[in-house]
Amino acid sequence: QQQQQQQHQEALALCAEHAHPSSSDVTQAVESGSRCSIGRQQRHRQVCALGGVVLLSLVLAAMVLTAFNRVGNDRSDNIGHSLRVAANSNRSPVVDSVEEKSGITVSHLTETDDDVRIGLVQEMPMKVADGEGQMEKNRHNDLMQNPTGQVLQELGQGLQALALTPPGVPPPQGPKLAAVPRATHCNVTAPIPQFSNGLRSWEMGSSWKLACQRKHKKKALCPFKRNWCWVAMKDKCHADRKGQMSWTTIQERAAKNGNTVPVAKLAFHPLEFPEMCDQPQFGVSRKWTTEEREQSYRWAADNLKVYVLNLPQDVKRWETISSRLEVLNITAMRVLGVDMRIPGTLSKVKEAGWIPRNFQFEESQELTNEPMQHISSILGPLGRASAHFKAQAQVIKDNSPLAVVFEDKSWPEDDFIPRLWHLVTTELPCDWEATTLVSRCPYGRCISKHLMRVQPDGNEPAWQCHRGVNSGMAGVLYRTESLPELQQKWKAAVFNEQAPHCLNVDVALASISDRVGFFAVPAVQTPGFLVEQDMRPVPGQSK
Repeated sequence: QQQQQQQHQEALALCAEHAHPSSSDVTQAVESGSRCSIGRQQRHRQVCALGGVVLLSLVLAAMVLTAFNRVGNDRSDNIGHSLRVAANSNRSPVVDSVEEKSGITVSHLTETDDDVRIGLVQEMPMKVADGEGQMEKNRHNDLMQNPTGQVLQELGQGLQALALTPPGVPPPQGPKLAAVPRATHCNVTAPIPQFSNGLRSWEMGSSWKLACQRKHKKKALCPFKRNWCWVAMKDKCHADRKGQMSWTTIQERAAKNGNTVPVAKLAFHPLEFPEMCDQPQFGVSRKWTTEEREQSYRWAADNLKVYVLNLPQDVKRWETISSRLEVLNITAMRVLGVDMRIPGTLSKVKEAGWIPRNFQFEESQELTNEPMQHISSILGPLGRASAHFKAQAQVIKDNSPLAVVFEDKSWPEDDFIPRLWHLVTTELPCDWEATTLVSRCPYGRCISKHLMRVQPDGNEPAWQCHRGVNSGMAGVLYRTESLPELQQKWKAAVFNEQAPHCLNVDVALASISDRVGFFAVPAVQTPGFLVEQDMRPVPGQSK
């Protein structure tokens, strides 16, 4: 049925291309295609059905043969495994106990050694207690009654394991909980967001994809590797420099220009459960009581240290943000940024450990020259990444429980400290490791009024670092105890010569968000925690 639906969509797409080849509107192109003849779809359906019957017959025959072969091999394999265990240990296995579970006899074998006792669980081919081969006989009878079902069950389990864990790739591991969760560092009662199996993407038919691809044909250098309906939405999001539109509004406006699918036809929510956090009004400041303000500043004094990244020559920027922080009664440490335009900087940064010594700059720069990459230079992203890792090294050295790292273009709101205190103690789950306080074009899942759990964008390939979403590092909150392990995973993603888009430090962190505790505050919430004074992109910044 899935193949038939796919063939139907392809037929519509081909008809749309011929019926309305000059249409500049995505919706018009698809609707014209749906009115054309679909005789080729019927032919595809007949071919698909015939091929399916032949393939199913061959698979069933192979399964039956495999089932009969296993009957004769299972008993000898099981006995041989038990004998090899005893022979390799040079000791006699002793049966400690025999259990009956769902008709299967399980015996616990333990080596007879006082120093090393290794428990081995082995499915035995016969009952050790009475010496009868009842278990093997039962299994033989069951297999004879339903050999195909047995093999299908085992085959399904094997395929499931392969799907979840590809060969040579370890299964993804999520962030660890804080060793001792504290009410001052997280909400100890907040549920831990669960991981989804696989990366989420925008599922749509071939006709929509083809229409969007033709609309963006001037940019579609690799049309079969990108969903151009999604690219149109992201382009509209990045055009909103202040990030004050929800994703639903963004899709509606992009569709109005004929660039993507209308919401009424096929809505897509980059933020799952958007009603929870993808709303501008959630950024409005609340009225804090005097007691709450005092409590928040006491909390900050006991748990928080603040840093500002600033290039040595950008004295005016430093004066601006330091004056702003002084008004808010926030003490900050200045961390000098990294300017890769200065000769010899790369070797000094490698010596300091902010960039791995084995990172090959020339190899990465050469790859960016390929047309599919759309990157002019990696000097800007490389310097920015180095500066953030430098600031993180200072955070680890100072060892304050929590830390905020500002870029010097940030302008914190009047109630920044009360907002941060409230976010940490009432909304952040205890598996968090990093939280960006303003994220443009966010992708993930809303989990509370002001917070989302970041997830990689499954619409974009890994070689492009799932780029174009979750942008911004203007203000980032770190949990210091988990920062060394986070930094290790983060650096591995950033300094990957085969994925130059990952040199954008925010893009790289979002790309590994299924393996780390990365949270964010959507930029749509106005005014939120802070605003960025300068929205000019970093040279080489990818969209």
